[in-house]
Amino acid sequence: MNLTTLEYFVQVATEGSLTKAADKLFISQPTLSRHMKNLEAELNTQLFVRQSHSLKLTENGITFLKATTKVIQDVDALKHFFDQRQTASNPTHYLNVGYLENFRLEKMYAVLDQISHENNIQFSLFPDTPTNLSKGLSSGKYDLIYSLRPYTTDNVLFKSTDFLENHLQIALPINHPLATKPQLSFSDLKNETFILLDRDKSPIIVDNVLSQGIKNGYNLKANYYVKNLSQGLSMTALGNGLAFLYSAMNDGQLEKQYRIKIKDLTDNFGNQNIVIAMKRSVDNALIGSIFEKIIDTKKIDKLVN
Repeated sequence: MNLTTLEYFVQVATEGSLTKAADKLFISQPTLSRHMKNLEAELNTQLFVRQSHSLKLTENGITFLKATTKVIQDVDALKHFFDQRQTASNPTHYLNVGYLENFRLEKMYAVLDQISHENNIQFSLFPDTPTNLSKGLSSGKYDLIYSLRPYTTDNVLFKSTDFLENHLQIALPINHPLATKPQLSFSDLKNETFILLDRDKSPIIVDNVLSQGIKNGYNLKANYYVKNLSQGLSMTALGNGLAFLYSAMNDGQLEKQYRIKIKDLTDNFGNQNIVIAMKRSVDNALIGSIFEKIIDTKKIDKLVN
């Protein structure tokens, strides 16, 4: 194991792609791939899950990434150990950010990209479920998370603030009788069957919609449970039931893509906004500084609008 291989590993983990990492490192993809396979063999563990067009870190990979970035930072500091010029060393800092899969987070990417350039920071981004995001922040797996308000608001260990407005919607088959109404409430859905997300993916939200049905005098009839948004909307298009989704998942193209209708729900579900969160007890001052930069609403508006 050598420092170059570790630097290659961090670049691949950050980019989530051998092709992109190889381009930035100015080496061939086969060479980079060989380095990663040799590293896994040396460690006797799998660091990446290899997908069709990307790489995703395993749990061991995420743990190794945090240790590796510390080693690289320490080596960089040693390079300037006897350097009296305070501005001579500007080390790269590495932070792990967990975020909600299936959500439209252009604002997140815009803000992180700007901060990255201003502060010499590399962000490694990891899609995850709301439950796992909270667990990951607690354990130190993630330095910051973008999650749903209900999963962070009651945790006294977290500091969080709203980042993006978000509310619940319902998807219907395109020819459904309710599709002509401008908006719907749970009282309108009493005789419908539903397609729900697996509870282990988002238990608070599943429990929330079930309780809304009870408040309106009925039990939700769920014929199917799905793993992701795409599966749920595809089944809705085929007439297998109605599916819930969030407004922050809707890019304005879903109705056309799946040939469905999407309506806002007027019921009060409480604050369902997407938040940015960090641990209150974190001893890394950089994380707190980045957190404050992210919640600077003027910067967010300037970058996105």
